[in-house]
Amino acid sequence: MQHSYFPYEPTQQLRVDTQNREIKVIGEGSVSAVPNEISMTIGTRTENRDVQEALKENSAVSNTLLQEIKNLGINDQQIETASFTINPKYDYSDGKSTLTGYEVQHLFRVRVQDVKQAGDVYNATFSSGANVAQDLQFHVTNDDKYEQEAISKALLNAKEKAFTIANTLQLPINQIPILIEEGSVYQSSGSSPKLLAASPPIQAQSLTVSASVKVTYTY
Repeated sequence: MQHSYFPYEPTQQLRVDTQNREIKVIGEGSVSAVPNEISMTIGTRTENRDVQEALKENSAVSNTLLQEIKNLGINDQQIETASFTINPKYDYSDGKSTLTGYEVQHLFRVRVQDVKQAGDVYNATFSSGANVAQDLQFHVTNDDKYEQEAISKALLNAKEKAFTIANTLQLPINQIPILIEEGSVYQSSGSSPKLLAASPPIQAQSLTVSASVKVTYTY
């Protein structure tokens, strides 16, 4: 039995090849998974006419934010700089541009294993001077078991389709497929948000891990 990868083609899910006596089907399977990690981008943006002052102000707030995050039990391995930028600010009037100051932005990417802790991170950092929050994402880090379960369901789905075709057309189908091609395995947001007891409250969604396989049986 061979295994290979194929591009997912939803319009070609069922096919009976009478010349080669083959039945080709695409099976799909999915399972729900509870996210066990949240990643978020938090930081501060400061402005000043003097670039050194803008840097100084930003550095002071950023250091305070980092300490507040660590006070929640989050270690250095869970924190990284997402971006650090210095941009000049201009005033455009009368067809001329005049330098008015500088904007400094320092953003940190924070990963929290306990999803209920996400609200505490927001609360602590914004109470300490953070003024930028973006890119909140939910993840399943231990996704191997979910992927395997989704693939298993996809294989069963493919088998049901193939045997339905064979039984309907009265074809003597063989039990073991001669070819299995693995398609995409991916995570997507679920449809049932759950309110986490955190401040501010975070809406956590279950994730759906989906898989598809293309299977060929002979008869």
